[in-house]
Amino acid sequence: MSRALLPLKAGAIVFTLLWTAWMMWWSGSFSSANMIILALCGAAVGYLWYRAIRWQFERMGMLPRDEDRPK
Repeated sequence: MSRALLPLKAGAIVFTLLWTAWMMWWSGSFSSANMIILALCGAAVGYLWYRAIRWQFERMGMLPRDEDRPK
């Protein structure tokens, strides 16, 4: 794991938690089915956010590209 990606991964986790909490509060329903669905959607949104921001940072030159990283 690259140390350059640790802040980005931490940001994605925080974004996921905040998005999921906001959606639970906004929906107003705290049933177990709703919480499971929103948690799964939150994980998907967090992953997509991470990939989009990582792509953008690589494009702007703020992160090393995949082919430039040591294996």
